[in-house]
Amino acid sequence: MKIGFSKHIKISYRADMQTVIIRWQQPVTFTEFKINCLAILSTAKENAAASWLIDCRSKGELTQHESDWLSNEFYPKVLEQVSAHVLVAWLLAPRQMQRLQEGATLSAISSDCSDVQRKAFLTEHEAVKWLEAAVAQVEHRNNNQ
Repeated sequence: MKIGFSKHIKISYRADMQTVIIRWQQPVTFTEFKINCLAILSTAKENAAASWLIDCRSKGELTQHESDWLSNEFYPKVLEQVSAHVLVAWLLAPRQMQRLQEGATLSAISSDCSDVQRKAFLTEHEAVKWLEAAVAQVEHRNNNQ
């Protein structure tokens, strides 16, 4: 497992899961968030990792501005530079998960599309199970083409 740190974020790659794991350590400004995301992109490119676990529980809630930037600018870069299909499991604090369940829309987390499959979770166990199943499904689909 390779690990990178900054004062805001810890990024690691788990080869056994073929997954980049991102853990925000504290709240960040929008500029810091974008810089952190570029570090995530670099790690994903380096490992050809199209499966990600993003832990935002210590970061605080993902803002609408951050979500829009991820959907409109970041995900397209990922699809262009890493893989044509990406799986993203979001670990959220209970308050943000509740807001999503009550109808709040954050496209980076809740808008699924064929290129970027994403799902929000409250526990890491659930997120890892979903990622493992989704990776296996993608591999099965790729092997049968």
